[in-house]
Amino acid sequence: MRLVESELRYGPFEEQPPFSYSPVVVHFENNNSFAVASNFVQEIEIYHWGNVQVTEQYTLIHGGAHLKNGFSRIDYQAKPSMSGASSFKTLVARLPPRAHSVYYRDEIGNISTSHLWGDSQGTQLEMELRFPMFGGWKITFSIGYSLPLHDFLFESDAGNNVLNITFGSSIEEIVVENQIVRVVLPQGSKDISVKAPFPTKQSQELKHSHLDIVGRPVVVLEKDNVVPEHKKYFKVYIYYKFNNIFLLGKAMMLILGIFLLFLMCILYMHTDLALSKTSSWEEETEGRK
Repeated sequence: MRLVESELRYGPFEEQPPFSYSPVVVHFENNNSFAVASNFVQEIEIYHWGNVQVTEQYTLIHGGAHLKNGFSRIDYQAKPSMSGASSFKTLVARLPPRAHSVYYRDEIGNISTSHLWGDSQGTQLEMELRFPMFGGWKITFSIGYSLPLHDFLFESDAGNNVLNITFGSSIEEIVVENQIVRVVLPQGSKDISVKAPFPTKQSQELKHSHLDIVGRPVVVLEKDNVVPEHKKYFKVYIYYKFNNIFLLGKAMMLILGIFLLFLMCILYMHTDLALSKTSSWEEETEGRK
């Protein structure tokens, strides 16, 4: 066994009996940021009015070695390169081009320590966490953004709507233990099918939002042990049929609601609900006189 630069090489071995082995223990230092998402839920909502709304919820842990003697803010501030060598405090998310309405928040509220910039190649969101992450520590947060619909939704030759999505996290160099992708299709979608280049658990649900009558179909995809290569090399396609008449459903409901409101106001203005000052017996008496 010998070390050649960053490689540990074995052999050559000669005259070894079949199925023989000998244990090897290698000890080395690695202070990379072991960012692991124990749970990652991505919800993609399709609006045929022109936008795709994406929400990503993370439960993130540091998968490296745990601290032995606890955390000292004084030591970390004084010597961050030594006491915080294995920690990380920032994450970078690569968002699609023309992403807008970007937010970054957690349970407390909006997190303002972030920087966003982009060009024609993509949009980059640099996020600073509320506290540095050491081995075994956990944090939860969410990011959201909107995308132009025509960049991801196409129409096939058969007349189906085809949604092209990237499977994986937008955060660089992160391993996901369990990922759930929920694609919320417009109300009235039918003949839904999914084409994925790898096995996934698939199911369908219904989601009710404002002014929905029958609910919006939701395609749920679930996969364990998702690595950055899933995002780099694989695409997921979702096929469905949609009648554009459903686009007018909510608009017609709003128009009908406003019409009924004005109708009630007109009826109220023309209805006299005041009590008469004189009784009917007094009116009859006055008439006889």
